[in-house]
Amino acid sequence: MPIKIKRPELKTREKRFCISSLVCAGVSVGFTASLFLCMEKIVTKANKPLTTIEFTLFMVYFASCLVCLFLGAMAYKYEDSMGALGKCAVYVINSVFCLMNMRFALSLIAAAYGADSTAEKIIGSQGTAEFIKAQYIPWICLVGGTMLNVMAGVFSALKLMKNKQ
Repeated sequence: MPIKIKRPELKTREKRFCISSLVCAGVSVGFTASLFLCMEKIVTKANKPLTTIEFTLFMVYFASCLVCLFLGAMAYKYEDSMGALGKCAVYVINSVFCLMNMRFALSLIAAAYGADSTAEKIIGSQGTAEFIKAQYIPWICLVGGTMLNVMAGVFSALKLMKNKQ
């Protein structure tokens, strides 16, 4: 009778991290889709409900990146998971990209709710049109970061499926 070698099961922290990576990937897909669908209306019309939804999704995305970063660091520290360490790098990058776009998000929400003086303070000496043009690189970084986030989610899903067998 042949000997069957069992694969070691995922430890609790690593499994929790993989699940949170999947959730974060879902949030990033939803955020990116809403960004492309609603951004023109938000910038041109300062639509309060759409701006609020988009700002909330941005903050949820940022928070989910931070949660994944924390859970991944704990999985690496306590369970010596090198995969978690690699995915943590993705979440560090995404958190930095979110911080790069925070000023733009705050100026949009301030302008939508009529706090124009606050929005002008956030924007600074440059005008609104120049400020929006200057956001090209942070936006590209944010979209690239969401793609990295989805890839980390796919790898987490594969790890979870591989371990179920």
